[in-house]
Amino acid sequence: DLHLSIRRQRQMCIRDRKLYYGFPVVLIGYKDSKWKYNVTTMSSSYSLGNTLTIGLASKSNAVANIKKYGEFTLNIPCQEILNKVEIAGFHSGQNKIGMADITYDLGEKVDAPLLDECLLNIECRVEHIVDHGDYTNFIATIERRVICDEMLNEDGSLNSRDFNPIYFMGDDKERIYRYFNSDTKKLGENMGCSAEDDSICG
Repeated sequence: DLHLSIRRQRQMCIRDRKLYYGFPVVLIGYKDSKWKYNVTTMSSSYSLGNTLTIGLASKSNAVANIKKYGEFTLNIPCQEILNKVEIAGFHSGQNKIGMADITYDLGEKVDAPLLDECLLNIECRVEHIVDHGDYTNFIATIERRVICDEMLNEDGSLNSRDFNPIYFMGDDKERIYRYFNSDTKKLGENMGCSAEDDSICG
């Protein structure tokens, strides 16, 4: 196959210390022993079922406070508040909620802020903490999810086509924000089966 041959010839080993191949940007809300409540920006998170895992720099203010209080919120921002997202990504240990003029309500299940201008808010309780190298991973149980009503279909399901988070990509040389385009494909469409047909799609 000519295309495969060309692709293999072009593959090269890259030696960057960091490589971000496309992760959603999120705001982590947490209780802060100095500022009462605070927020930080990050892009290292994933969810499986009712579990959510995040990774943060171990020496950060967020890690110290999440370890102390054992709970946090994950908030998915939209493009319109990118300036606030960037402010929350710097100024460690400062009152970033105040600096970025972020408004919030407190969670019902955890004592941490739910940020008003975000598409989705998830309340999380820490179950396990894994320190590895310079980073700390928090494995948490999802206690509650809150979503902007515009992101729901009439039947209450997620309006995936309009859900447009900010994505983070790049390497040591440059890091950028990216956004979804309007193209969508249903699960299973690309191989000629329905996602509901477990015997074909697994």
